[in-house]
Amino acid sequence: MVLPPGVELGLNAVDQIPELAALVNSAAPSYRPTFWPYVLGETDATSIEDYLDRYQVGGDPAGSSHRYAGLVSPEANRGVSGFMNQFRPKVGDNSFSLLEFAVVCPADGDVQEMVGVVISVDKVNPFGASYKPLTDDTPRMHVEHAHRKGGKLKYSWDNLDGAFVKFDDKRTLLNQPVSFSTLGGPQVENLAAIFQSPTKDWWIAFGAELVGYYPAKLFTTMNEGACRTSWYGEVYQDAKATVKTEMGSGRFAKEKRPFAAYVRNPRYYDLSWLGVEPKDALFMKPTVETCYSRTPLEQDGLPFGSIFFLGGPGENDTGCHWPSP
Repeated sequence: MVLPPGVELGLNAVDQIPELAALVNSAAPSYRPTFWPYVLGETDATSIEDYLDRYQVGGDPAGSSHRYAGLVSPEANRGVSGFMNQFRPKVGDNSFSLLEFAVVCPADGDVQEMVGVVISVDKVNPFGASYKPLTDDTPRMHVEHAHRKGGKLKYSWDNLDGAFVKFDDKRTLLNQPVSFSTLGGPQVENLAAIFQSPTKDWWIAFGAELVGYYPAKLFTTMNEGACRTSWYGEVYQDAKATVKTEMGSGRFAKEKRPFAAYVRNPRYYDLSWLGVEPKDALFMKPTVETCYSRTPLEQDGLPFGSIFFLGGPGENDTGCHWPSP
C-alpha cells in the first residue's frame, strides 16, 4: 500500500487511543435490533415496522432534499474499493453529509438493493447504544443496507434491523470516530471495500479490518453479484436547517489537494474478482455543480493511481440555490 506524499492512513478511535481497546472489548453495546425511541414513546410511530420506515433517512436521488457528487460504473461486479479522503464538513440540524462507496442493483433505474460503507457527519439518523441522532460533528464510520419492499426502498444504518453480522462480537468499528483531513493541512485516507464472498454474503472492510457482512439470504437481485458501483459524496439537508450543509471540506472540487475531499484508486471487481478501474462516464444525480462538484477521474501519478476530487459549500455559496429552479 503506497500513500501519496503528505497523506497518512486513517485510524479509528480505538486504534488512536489504545486505552479504549479494553473498554470497547468489555463494554461495546450489543448491536441487536434496538428500538428504544419507539418503545419509550419518543416518536409517533405506530409499530416497529413504521419506525423503520419513517425514522431512517437514506439516499433519495429523486428527492429535492438530496444532492450528490460522484462517479458511477454500470458494470456487473463482485465489489468495490478505494480510498476516502474525508474532512469535517459543517452539517445543519437534522441533516447529514457523507462519503460513500456502494454496490447496487439494477444497473439502471430505481434502486432495488444496495450495500454501502460510509464516513459521515450525521445529525438525523439514530446510532449507537441509545439510538439517538448524534450532534458532535464527528466523522464516523457506518454501513448501510437497503432493499425495496412493497414498492418502497427501506434503509437500515449499521445494525438497526439486526441483519448485519459483525466479524468480531467483542469489537466493532460501527459508529466509531475516524481520522479526517484538515483544510490545507495534514491529509488522511481511509481504505474501504465491499466484496461478495463465494458464499454470496456481502462483506465490508474498513482500514485493515473486516467489519462484518450482510448474509446472502437478504438479497434477491444481488445474489450473483451487483449491477453497478458508485463512489460519491451525498448531502441531505433538512428544509428547516439554519446551518447550511457542506460536502467534504466545504470547498469545491477544483481546489484539489489539500483543500478538497477526494476518492483515490476507485476499483470495482468484475465477476471473476479482477480489480478494474471504472470508466469516467456517469455522474451521480441529482448533480448541481453550483452547490457540490467533482473533477474528472485522472491520474495522481505513479504509483498512486487515479483520483477525483469532490465537495462544495452548498448554500453557503451565493451561487447555490436549493432546491434548484
